[in-house]
Amino acid sequence: MKQHSANNSAKYISVHLRFEEDMIAFSCCIYDGGGEEKLDMDVARERGRRGKFTKPGRVIRPGDNRLNGKCPLTTLEVGLMLRGMGYDRSSNIYLASGRIYDSERHMALLLDMFPLLQLRKRLILCWV
Repeated sequence: MKQHSANNSAKYISVHLRFEEDMIAFSCCIYDGGGEEKLDMDVARERGRRGKFTKPGRVIRPGDNRLNGKCPLTTLEVGLMLRGMGYDRSSNIYLASGRIYDSERHMALLLDMFPLLQLRKRLILCWV
Protein backbone atom coordinates (compact mmCIF):
# COMPACT_ATOMS: atom_id res chain seq x y z
CA MET A 1 0.00 0.00 0.00
CA LYS A 2 2.62 2.48 1.11
CA GLN A 3 4.90 1.75 -1.88
CA HIS A 4 2.03 2.06 -4.37
CA SER A 5 1.03 5.41 -2.90
CA ALA A 6 4.63 6.65 -2.76
CA ASN A 7 5.06 5.83 -6.45
CA ASN A 8 2.00 7.94 -7.23
CA SER A 9 2.94 10.75 -4.81
CA ALA A 10 -0.55 10.59 -3.32
CA LYS A 11 -1.91 10.33 0.19
CA TYR A 12 -3.09 6.98 1.48
CA ILE A 13 -4.94 5.75 4.51
CA SER A 14 -6.33 2.45 5.71
CA VAL A 15 -9.79 2.59 7.28
CA HIS A 16 -11.57 -0.12 9.23
CA LEU A 17 -15.17 0.65 8.41
CA ARG A 18 -17.44 -0.87 11.08
CA PHE A 19 -20.64 -0.87 9.05
CA GLU A 20 -21.22 -4.63 9.13
CA GLU A 21 -24.68 -6.06 9.77
CA ASP A 22 -23.90 -7.30 13.28
CA MET A 23 -22.35 -3.98 14.35
CA ILE A 24 -25.39 -2.06 13.18
CA ALA A 25 -27.82 -4.56 14.68
CA PHE A 26 -26.21 -4.72 18.12
CA SER A 27 -25.79 -0.94 18.32
CA CYS A 28 -29.59 -0.63 17.96
CA CYS A 29 -29.15 2.36 15.69
CA ILE A 30 -31.46 3.32 12.85
CA TYR A 31 -30.19 4.42 9.46
CA ASP A 32 -32.09 5.25 6.28
CA GLY A 33 -33.18 1.76 5.24
CA GLY A 34 -36.79 2.00 6.38
CA GLY A 35 -38.90 -1.02 7.27
CA GLU A 36 -36.69 -3.51 5.42
CA GLU A 37 -33.63 -2.42 7.38
CA LYS A 38 -35.55 -2.65 10.67
CA LEU A 39 -36.62 -6.20 9.83
CA ASP A 40 -33.05 -7.16 8.83
CA MET A 41 -31.67 -5.76 12.08
CA ASP A 42 -34.35 -7.44 14.23
CA VAL A 43 -33.51 -10.78 12.60
CA ALA A 44 -29.75 -10.23 13.05
CA ARG A 45 -30.19 -9.30 16.72
CA GLU A 46 -32.30 -12.37 17.41
CA ARG A 47 -29.90 -14.64 15.54
CA GLY A 48 -26.88 -13.32 17.40
CA ARG A 49 -28.27 -12.70 20.87
CA ARG A 50 -31.48 -14.67 21.28
CA GLY A 51 -33.89 -12.70 23.43
CA LYS A 52 -31.45 -10.08 24.71
CA PHE A 53 -33.06 -7.27 22.75
CA THR A 54 -36.67 -8.39 23.27
CA LYS A 55 -36.69 -8.83 27.05
CA PRO A 56 -39.73 -7.34 28.77
CA GLY A 57 -39.00 -3.82 29.94
CA ARG A 58 -36.03 -3.35 27.62
CA VAL A 59 -36.23 0.03 25.95
CA ILE A 60 -34.15 0.69 22.85
CA ARG A 61 -33.60 4.36 22.07
CA PRO A 62 -31.83 4.64 18.70
CA GLY A 63 -31.88 8.45 18.76
CA ASP A 64 -30.13 8.53 22.13
CA ASN A 65 -27.57 5.98 20.93
CA ARG A 66 -26.80 8.22 17.96
CA LEU A 67 -26.48 11.38 20.06
CA ASN A 68 -24.18 9.58 22.51
CA GLY A 69 -21.84 8.40 19.72
CA LYS A 70 -22.71 4.72 20.05
CA CYS A 71 -23.58 4.15 16.39
CA PRO A 72 -21.14 2.98 13.70
CA LEU A 73 -20.38 5.73 11.20
CA THR A 74 -22.03 5.35 7.81
CA THR A 75 -19.89 5.18 4.69
CA LEU A 76 -20.95 8.75 3.85
CA GLU A 77 -19.92 9.99 7.31
CA VAL A 78 -16.54 8.29 6.97
CA GLY A 79 -16.13 9.83 3.52
CA LEU A 80 -16.94 13.30 4.81
CA MET A 81 -14.54 12.84 7.72
CA LEU A 82 -11.76 11.79 5.33
CA ARG A 83 -12.48 14.80 3.10
CA GLY A 84 -12.27 17.02 6.17
CA MET A 85 -8.88 15.49 6.97
CA GLY A 86 -7.60 16.48 3.52
CA TYR A 87 -8.06 13.28 1.52
CA ASP A 88 -9.44 13.80 -1.98
CA ARG A 89 -10.31 11.85 -5.14
CA SER A 90 -6.61 11.19 -5.82
CA SER A 91 -6.08 9.59 -2.38
CA ASN A 92 -5.65 5.86 -2.04
CA ILE A 93 -8.11 4.54 0.54
CA TYR A 94 -7.66 0.95 1.72
CA LEU A 95 -10.78 -0.44 3.32
CA ALA A 96 -10.20 -3.09 5.98
CA SER A 97 -13.57 -4.41 7.07
CA GLY A 98 -15.94 -7.29 6.85
CA ARG A 99 -19.03 -7.49 4.68
CA ILE A 100 -20.60 -4.02 4.60
CA TYR A 101 -24.34 -4.04 5.27
CA ASP A 102 -26.31 -3.32 2.08
CA SER A 103 -22.95 -2.70 0.43
CA GLU A 104 -24.25 -1.95 -3.04
CA ARG A 105 -26.14 1.08 -1.75
CA HIS A 106 -23.74 2.26 0.95
CA MET A 107 -20.45 1.75 -0.90
CA ALA A 108 -21.60 3.68 -3.97
CA LEU A 109 -21.29 6.97 -2.07
CA LEU A 110 -17.80 6.20 -0.80
CA LEU A 111 -16.60 4.95 -4.19
CA ASP A 112 -17.90 8.12 -5.80
CA MET A 113 -15.94 10.24 -3.32
CA PHE A 114 -12.79 8.08 -3.53
CA PRO A 115 -12.54 6.24 -6.87
CA LEU A 116 -9.14 4.74 -5.90
CA LEU A 117 -10.69 2.97 -2.90
CA GLN A 118 -9.46 -0.60 -2.56
CA LEU A 119 -11.36 -3.31 -0.73
CA ARG A 120 -9.66 -5.88 1.48
CA LYS A 121 -10.69 -8.71 -0.87
CA ARG A 122 -8.95 -7.06 -3.82
CA LEU A 123 -5.75 -6.59 -1.81
CA ILE A 124 -5.78 -10.20 -0.65
CA LEU A 125 -6.12 -11.43 -4.24
CA CYS A 126 -3.05 -9.39 -5.22
CA TRP A 127 -0.93 -11.23 -2.66
CA VAL A 128 -2.17 -14.75 -3.46
